Amino acid sequence: MNKRFFNVGLFDETGLEEHTVKSLRLVILGVAFGTISFNINGGVAMTGYLTSLGASDFTFGLLYAIGPLAAPLQLLASYILERTRKRKSIFLAAGIIQRMSWLPFGLVPFFIPMDQPVLRIWTASLFLLTSACLVPFVNVTFFSLAADLVPMNIRGSYFAVRSRIATMFGVAGGILTAWFLDAFTGANSYAFVFSLAAAAGTLDIICFFGVKFPEMAKKPAGEKPEKFTAMMSGVIKNKGYMKFIIFMTLWQFSVNLSGPFFLVYLKNIVSMSNTLITVLIQILPSICSIIAVKRWGRAIDLHGNKSIMHLSAGILSVAPFMWIFVPANIIAAPVIVIISLMQGGLASGFDIGVNNIMLGHAPKENRSMYIAVYFMATSMLGVGAANAAGGWLLENIFSIFERFELVILGVRMTRYNYIFALTAVLRCAMIYIALPRLIREENNTPVRELLRIGYERVKYIGKIITKNTGRIM
Repeated sequence: MNKRFFNVGLFDETGLEEHTVKSLRLVILGVAFGTISFNINGGVAMTGYLTSLGASDFTFGLLYAIGPLAAPLQLLASYILERTRKRKSIFLAAGIIQRMSWLPFGLVPFFIPMDQPVLRIWTASLFLLTSACLVPFVNVTFFSLAADLVPMNIRGSYFAVRSRIATMFGVAGGILTAWFLDAFTGANSYAFVFSLAAAAGTLDIICFFGVKFPEMAKKPAGEKPEKFTAMMSGVIKNKGYMKFIIFMTLWQFSVNLSGPFFLVYLKNIVSMSNTLITVLIQILPSICSIIAVKRWGRAIDLHGNKSIMHLSAGILSVAPFMWIFVPANIIAAPVIVIISLMQGGLASGFDIGVNNIMLGHAPKENRSMYIAVYFMATSMLGVGAANAAGGWLLENIFSIFERFELVILGVRMTRYNYIFALTAVLRCAMIYIALPRLIREENNTPVRELLRIGYERVKYIGKIITKNTGRIM
């Protein structure tokens, strides 16, 4: 399998040295294993597990916020990286420990008695905190590596291929996880899936033992290493990059305000099985992404990041409004299918654009600090604060609205529907108001021109179909 993998042409290898090609392929393989782990830790298994431990809506939101609230460690990780230049050692050590922490996390019910739910929650929180404190070191070193390893001229298509293969692995892992959670119940099922997450995550890091890490840019001879404050000052003074960070923080907040609660809604209100939830929420959009992501990568290389982000997320902004009207009956599945098709077909265009701007717009000097500030802001405020705020709103504000028993288009509005409505409005504001004003990038095809090109292609395909249909008739 590995031999085939290394002999297949996955991306444009023109002019690349053999060790670079091997490293780029190992990164793809590692991220593919990592996707299995990420899907388990952020999917229906986590929702069911935390609920089984006794977490309320607010506690649920807080537990989800633990990881993002550890984001200030991004700055420490970057500072250590820039001072020591030991990128590979930091990545491998932090990565192995962080991935393996999911093993004891899934075993909490086996060493904390059932009659001590508070202690169970605290113990699970401890392992979540351990993982969260190490993620910044993994993120900073990985994206610093990616910026130096992946040639600029193939970044769009390379990250598209990486995303495509990783998604395939994620689909396989998602199906296995969902089936196991439905086929087996209780603590044993969660112990198995989180053990799988630990194993797949560890394989992810092991792949990087074979990656040739490029040397980081060295300071001129005799020049002293910059102090932490000087590194931070350089990032803050870069107005273009700071506007990008502000936009992404606001965007992430609008998404994650309700992000963890879609699965809770489907499981507890709509009463869907784990398998059906996984198929609709993870597998279906993943399959669409596999089909679409390579095209988005090429489109970004041709038309620019900002325009593709605006186009893809602009169309996708319709989806959150549809969540408001997902009913607690058999009609729910078809509505979610439509949402998932939109999510899978469009989200990768936005994500690749964000990835390119984050890496490409940060200068080579102290690049890891730019990446660290980005992740700190988006994780703490865009994810952690949003998760906690969402949980608080559900328990203290929207639970009051729920008592009015309002029915809209046949859907009885629960507290979850109200938070879906709020996030829908915020996401539209981010795409149509904030994005054009906060992100600056040269050489982008105007969105209006992209729409014209898309219309012409659809029109052309329509003519071909009509012509062929006429011949058959």
